[in-house]
Amino acid sequence: MKAITLPFIVKSAILACGADLKGAFALAKGDKAFLFDGFGDLAQLDNFERYEKAAKASIAKTGIRPKIVACDLHPGYFSTRLAETYTLYAKRYPLLKIQHHEAHIASAITEHSIKGDVIGVAFDGTGFGVDGNIWGGEFFVGNVRKLKRIAHLEYTPMPGGEAAIHEPWRMAASHLYRCLGNGFLRLKIDFVKGLDKKKWPVIRRMVDKGLNSPLTSSMGRLFDAAGSIVLSRQNADFEAELPIILERVASSHCDDAYTFDIRPDKGILVIQASRLIKGIAKDLAGKADISVISAKFHNTVADMVLKVALTMKKKSGIGKVVLSGGVFQNSYLSGRAVILLEEAGFKVYTHGRIAANDSGIPIGQLAIANENFSRKKLFREKFKGALCA
Repeated sequence: MKAITLPFIVKSAILACGADLKGAFALAKGDKAFLFDGFGDLAQLDNFERYEKAAKASIAKTGIRPKIVACDLHPGYFSTRLAETYTLYAKRYPLLKIQHHEAHIASAITEHSIKGDVIGVAFDGTGFGVDGNIWGGEFFVGNVRKLKRIAHLEYTPMPGGEAAIHEPWRMAASHLYRCLGNGFLRLKIDFVKGLDKKKWPVIRRMVDKGLNSPLTSSMGRLFDAAGSIVLSRQNADFEAELPIILERVASSHCDDAYTFDIRPDKGILVIQASRLIKGIAKDLAGKADISVISAKFHNTVADMVLKVALTMKKKSGIGKVVLSGGVFQNSYLSGRAVILLEEAGFKVYTHGRIAANDSGIPIGQLAIANENFSRKKLFREKFKGALCA
């Protein structure tokens, strides 16, 4: 248990149920929150049972009887089911379903007691978006009261859904196919040489027909794709294994980067990674050292953060940037991004006491829930359909 002093007062006690991959929950009342984490992936029965028992025991131990329950927007999360079950037996209490990446940004805002609006950057592996797609490469502007999505990584098919997490070659092939069509199979690189040519036609049909290939803007999945291509690895033993290796091999003496495009789409900036992927393939075909390729990839992602932040600062005048989400546990990326942003005049906030990954999600959830519950009109509009009356 971690006790946290909040920069606001919680008048009606809150239970925030977190997400699933890094099981965690929080209880809050007054200016105190108690964060319970370390339950692991709640999709595993033993982990969920420990999480559920701990939630019930903690309510009794702390004496905090929740009158508001907050959870992730994802309808299939086990943490969401716990929240729904709790409010089922306490129907007078509202249930708020909060978008995953907004909670990430809110957790950092809360940790640093930030006043005023921020540019929030949330990079992670998976989060259910309000449009039904899988988010994870997101930019927001605003505060705990209201966050507006203003940019994201371009949507790319994720063949096989969650199977792509453990078989990152699927995301690698999906990105290469988007950039080069089926012609990517003619690339003289080790990744293509090692590709199972019998499996690819099946994956290609899935992508072409949209079968079990949800669209994702996930930065974590882009890291998976880059790791698979650069390291010529097809599978991963655990989530983010290849990105971890990719960071480890990155040269610390390379300032070069690849190019990328940003285009507006219905008022939102979309970051296109096609030229980045092509650049990686070209360097590999030219036998460039993978340490340099890895560094250039990381530098490019940091450049994406800077370019969007500068664009939004010009439009809004906001000079504060918050970095949150599991991808920012990558010290090369976070370090590079902070340096670039600070050199451009931004005040940058990263995580310290509260984890950047999903373990910190409950703090963001309870901050948003508290802010919006105290504003009944906004509360009704934002969470319409998400209340258990």
